[in-house]
Amino acid sequence: MYPSSLFGHTIEVYSEFRENPAIPADAIIRKFFLNRKYLGAKDRRFIADAYFGTIKNWRRLESLVVDCFEDQTITATRTLAAYSIAYLDESAETTRATFAEIPRNEPLATDALIRLADREREEARLASLPLDEQLGSRYSYPTWFVSRVREEYGEEVVTQLLLTLNGEAPTSLRANTLITDRDALTKELRGEGCETAFSQIAENAIILEKRVNVFGLDSFRRGAFEVQDEASQLVAPLAGIRKTAIKALDACAGAGGKTLHLSALMKNHGEIFASDVDDWKLDELKLRSRRSGAQNIRIVKQADKIKFLGEDKSGWFDLVLLDVPCTGSGTVRRNPGIKWLLTEQMLDELVQKQRTILEENASFVKLGGTLLYATCSVLKEEGEAQLKWFTGQHPEFQLEETLRTHPELDGCDGFFAARMRKVSASASV
Repeated sequence: MYPSSLFGHTIEVYSEFRENPAIPADAIIRKFFLNRKYLGAKDRRFIADAYFGTIKNWRRLESLVVDCFEDQTITATRTLAAYSIAYLDESAETTRATFAEIPRNEPLATDALIRLADREREEARLASLPLDEQLGSRYSYPTWFVSRVREEYGEEVVTQLLLTLNGEAPTSLRANTLITDRDALTKELRGEGCETAFSQIAENAIILEKRVNVFGLDSFRRGAFEVQDEASQLVAPLAGIRKTAIKALDACAGAGGKTLHLSALMKNHGEIFASDVDDWKLDELKLRSRRSGAQNIRIVKQADKIKFLGEDKSGWFDLVLLDVPCTGSGTVRRNPGIKWLLTEQMLDELVQKQRTILEENASFVKLGGTLLYATCSVLKEEGEAQLKWFTGQHPEFQLEETLRTHPELDGCDGFFAARMRKVSASASV
């Protein structure tokens, strides 16, 4: 396929995302490809890379458009032209000629494209901005988010963290120990043509060294692994499960990545109640649990909560996992569309929602039981600060251990998790 056609397709799918930023970026492009089966593998790879690259770098690219086009109007075509010049190192003339061949596409002024290619012009503009705004524009994050990260981690960390979160996330697999082990899975994957490496931070994690459609592998179909980031794989083991015949509650189970991990750690013994506000996610968990061989998971949909998670379950569970809704700022490498949605109001609302979830589910933990709190956020307001607030409100819970992953150091997503023990029957605030 000619470059003009590739960019034409990218403009089309990027325009759809721009009009619907609340829809996950991967869902939009998945549907786009599903409706265009004529696209070959190489064409899809180019379109996907350009699409996600533009989303990841949206603020920088749109700033370039505003600075370089006289009318300062932002369009999908201009934004992709800026991507072509800034990230694919295409010249202004080559970009103009390529985009001119796209049917029904807007014409691009040569002088504007020449300005787009002028890196000294961009550096001078950035240098005139306050530090946080400069970093936000350069790495395409909201300024308020940059300020929070800098305040929480320091100036020596913020740049590397933002740069890392803009990178490409590797595909990480968790060996399903109900069916296999990491060594056997590595051998099986090698036989399926996959080059792998062992994770250095997660016991059962395997990293794919090349991009592969893992969902088409026989090893996946037989349930030998789940796709799960290394950081996410650290959460369930933090529960410190010693006895497998326990009663556990995953109150924010979603599609069940950590539920399935708990099932494996419990060796299919005991019972896990999995609930979520979105029933459709639990339908996905049901399918995944069948494939993985997990037989100790009881799915509790909203209509059944009173029946299965009523007052009679107060003080009943040995373990309660709360993988709470959050900004997802630690997973930007995988979900770059998050950048478009991050607002201070969103953060404030999520902090309150997290506190409500903690309050509503803490009573399910039995005396001597464990409360495990987790977020996939790099912001301490959703992690360490929430932990301080909760233990202040509930002295019956004693902090035992915390976990914080650092993408710029660990090469994984940004996660926070904390294990607390219920040491007394009631609070006395």
